[in-house]
Amino acid sequence: MAHSKKFLNMIAELGCCLCLRNGHPDTPAEIHHVRNGGKRDTSPVLPLCMEHHRGATGVHSLGSRGFTECHGISEEELLDRLEFRK
Repeated sequence: MAHSKKFLNMIAELGCCLCLRNGHPDTPAEIHHVRNGGKRDTSPVLPLCMEHHRGATGVHSLGSRGFTECHGISEEELLDRLEFRK
């Protein structure tokens, strides 16, 4: 089942989970779908700021492995740190 718009907005309102980990709370976030071979609309999601999502140090620029090497934490580890998951 696809995520509801309400759920995705609630996740984005948490702020960037990587910025929070690095001591910078309340950074505006957008939704990143963590794809582990599944469909985008049912995959787990992370709130990431524009830089960590699509910027030079972002997961879409670096790829999953490069993101992990750059930040010292994987997408899956960030998911595990969220208060809740759908």
